[in-house]
Amino acid sequence: MALFFILLAIGFLTAKIGIIKKEGMGQLSQLITKVFLPTLIFSMTTTSVTLDLVRDNAILLPLSMGVYATLAAVALAIAKILRVEHDRDRVFQFAFIFGNTGFVGFPLLTAVFHETGTLFMCMFSVVDQVLFWTYGIWLSTARGRQGAGFNVKMLASPNIIAIILALIVALSGLTLPDLVSSALSTVSRATTPMCMLFLGAMICFNKVGQTLKRPDSYALIVVKMVALPIMASLCASALGLSADIIGCMVLYIALPVMTVVPMVSAQNGSEGPYATGLAVMTFVACVITIPVVAFVAL
Repeated sequence: MALFFILLAIGFLTAKIGIIKKEGMGQLSQLITKVFLPTLIFSMTTTSVTLDLVRDNAILLPLSMGVYATLAAVALAIAKILRVEHDRDRVFQFAFIFGNTGFVGFPLLTAVFHETGTLFMCMFSVVDQVLFWTYGIWLSTARGRQGAGFNVKMLASPNIIAIILALIVALSGLTLPDLVSSALSTVSRATTPMCMLFLGAMICFNKVGQTLKRPDSYALIVVKMVALPIMASLCASALGLSADIIGCMVLYIALPVMTVVPMVSAQNGSEGPYATGLAVMTFVACVITIPVVAFVAL
């Protein structure tokens, strides 16, 4: 977490002194979402997923669908109850549903649960990425923008293509040449710092302080990052799931807002600053909320 804050600060400072320029943020965002992230997804899946693991843990797929359906329903209800403004209500749901799986979830779960954590993240990532680059993109797009509705072309995003290709490679037992694997791994390792630098620059260029005054920001932290993980633990225990799976699911739900949410929101509408504020607030809050949830629920 301390490393993430340092990278965030570097991004802020480089934007402040003009190394990263506001007019170049669009191109930087495109580079991250269409090159670095697909490479990370492909590399992570091909090195961690096998046919036997998928078959033996098939329950994780319907479990992940249930988790995302619950998050989507709760996010919609909160947006309606708090009467979040037009378009901002969708971005709120977008931020609520999708946690920071790649940059906080994966290192956290693999450190705590080792092989179980790696498998859990890979299986959940299949559903996560398909939903993110379809339903998530729709949520992030301003209602008045051309093509704001669902478009089948969303299914051809670089990230979904990366998932499909990675599953074909992993489940067929193919092995990539060492040089190719090394190149993909090198690019993948650059994804986290690039995202954090971008987020730091967005904080510099946009006024995110207004987010601190909004009740929906605190509702996201309290409900999504504390209440729902604890409730999920109780439900999963009643279903008889293993302790490791319960622990992975609890920490997964408790994750802060995905770092890519502000980038995509900025690309597809005018709520980039709001999404950035949510990402920063939840990132700071998770230093406290994740240990609290772990102590109460695990």
